[in-house]
Amino acid sequence: MTASSTRTPEFIRHIAETYVEDFNGYRRDILQMGDAAWQDEVGDSLVVNKRTAVGAGHGIGKTGLGAAAIHWFISTRPHPAIVATANTETQLRTKLWRELAKLNNKAANKDWFEWRTSTFTMFNDPTAQAQAIAWSEDNPEAFAGTHEQHVLGLFDEASAIARVIFNVFAGAMTTPGARWLLLGNSTRNEGYFYDAVHGKMKARKPGDLSRGMWNSFVVPSWASPFVDPSWVEEMRASLGEESDEFRVRVAGLPPRFDAEQFIPREFVTKAMERTIPLFHRWPLVIGADIGHTNDRSTLVPRRGRKVLPKIEVIRGERTTDFARRIVEEIRFYREEHGLQAQVVAEMIGMGVGVVETVEDMGYADQMWGINTGQTAHEPELYTNLRCEMWARMKEWLEGDVELPNVPELNDDLTTVKRKPSGTNNKLRLETKDEMRRRGVKSPDIGDGLALTFAVDFDLLPEKRDMYADAYGDPSPGGSWMSN
Repeated sequence: MTASSTRTPEFIRHIAETYVEDFNGYRRDILQMGDAAWQDEVGDSLVVNKRTAVGAGHGIGKTGLGAAAIHWFISTRPHPAIVATANTETQLRTKLWRELAKLNNKAANKDWFEWRTSTFTMFNDPTAQAQAIAWSEDNPEAFAGTHEQHVLGLFDEASAIARVIFNVFAGAMTTPGARWLLLGNSTRNEGYFYDAVHGKMKARKPGDLSRGMWNSFVVPSWASPFVDPSWVEEMRASLGEESDEFRVRVAGLPPRFDAEQFIPREFVTKAMERTIPLFHRWPLVIGADIGHTNDRSTLVPRRGRKVLPKIEVIRGERTTDFARRIVEEIRFYREEHGLQAQVVAEMIGMGVGVVETVEDMGYADQMWGINTGQTAHEPELYTNLRCEMWARMKEWLEGDVELPNVPELNDDLTTVKRKPSGTNNKLRLETKDEMRRRGVKSPDIGDGLALTFAVDFDLLPEKRDMYADAYGDPSPGGSWMSN
């Protein structure tokens, strides 16, 4: 077929009318691609569903499928807006965009297009163009403002793309003709891609897709005809079928433990499944995380190896109101259970006023105000006191301990990440501001529990008389406070 014959109105109309709802036929007939059953399933989804996500093992041909989706969409839609990105600029330019050039060289309509390093344009028309955009958390607005009847978002190796980029591009999905395709290895066990393929945004029940959830696929390497079966067996033998590396590289599954995740999910899950007896000599310590701006304020009680189920989450309290809530908790444990609680509060911002108010109300001997940004007790190991508190809590969770089954506590403990520490090898955790930037709320209940590890009361004999009741007579029997 000559260039002049492929540019006739009749042939252009034939392509659009024949393949507008037949991505798989376009791949075979126009792009002359090899075929795989998983690609047909994903292709069918791309035609009818607004959101399709694929978590996969290595070598299955997912980048080729992404390039084919761009080629098909621009050829069959009037004035399409197409945005493509990837985990890194290298992946975007040298893998996805290069694959698009290779596909176009074999395409029956290849002379329609001009391929450049960041654009793919049909008939020299800027209103019929695909753009390769490298993402940056500092400039998420680059993915905003894509509003056309026909929009395609193609996110390759999407597991490593920041949540804020997804959140911004979601605004482009307002029209019936919008489509969004995510492809990648499930290298992390959290994040937007994880949620779409394996987690809370995966469509599981009728009606889920109409609520903005994702039609998701998991494609292991052994399910693709493009992968040599002997390679799969080599990986199984060398890595072990239960290893995280095999799960990610071959099975298309997320790791059980994210390398950046500070507290493994397994620690928290086991603690929430466990029931241990309460030893009456364990002191009662309440962590009071005092929220700033829109964050929650929390009160988290712990006795030794057991976190008590009476976790309080408080919103919108003024300084004096929250101080009264703390005093109410102190009185509750004293009057109902004969315990003298020690309250450890974050003395930053509003916390200063809360601590001073509780002290003025006559409870100075039970109130400990700390600054979590101050120097750690072991400064050679930890960046600040907050990092040290969380490290002590993590060590505690490795033991025979019990947590109440509170989903918010589970989320808080498992979302905080370890950050690069530079040359000093001190533990550094991401700050609340860093968590907000990746779309994760402040871990206020987790911080409340961590505060119970900020003061080692056993090393403060001068204070022992202030909480003697906690070491003295046993608690009254017959409740969750007793042994």
